[in-house]
Amino acid sequence: MKHLERVLIRLDSWPWMAVWRVALGLAILPVFRLLSGDRDSVWMFSALFLGLLVALRLVPLVLRRALPFSSEAKATWAERRFLAKRHDSYQWQKLFWIGLGLLPYALIGDGLRISEMLVTLICLLGGGAGLLLWRRVDAAQPQ
Repeated sequence: MKHLERVLIRLDSWPWMAVWRVALGLAILPVFRLLSGDRDSVWMFSALFLGLLVALRLVPLVLRRALPFSSEAKATWAERRFLAKRHDSYQWQKLFWIGLGLLPYALIGDGLRISEMLVTLICLLGGGAGLLLWRRVDAAQPQ
């Protein structure tokens, strides 16, 4: 497996999966506020967030198909996609880390707006539940 492939695989393994998703959560609000013209709209923020989630699924898909990755890397990613299809908690737990990245904005500056607070709470509560469920599923998996 090439060095780049190992890096990409590690990005979706503990603890790096949490680190980069928290960093993504930290970057979301400034970018979304810029894109929305600094308007507080539940629909606009929700649409941007949904677009981000779709991009997080589509970009890796396109890259996996467009770039020549080794069969070992492809097998690792296929196994993770299989887990995601079998266990919703595998996907939901990822939202927890994004919500954790959004959380500091509730404490600093002018705080979170209603739309941002709603998405943050959904990420933290839904993602937290997914994280707890995933830990139980992952612990039950044969290693």
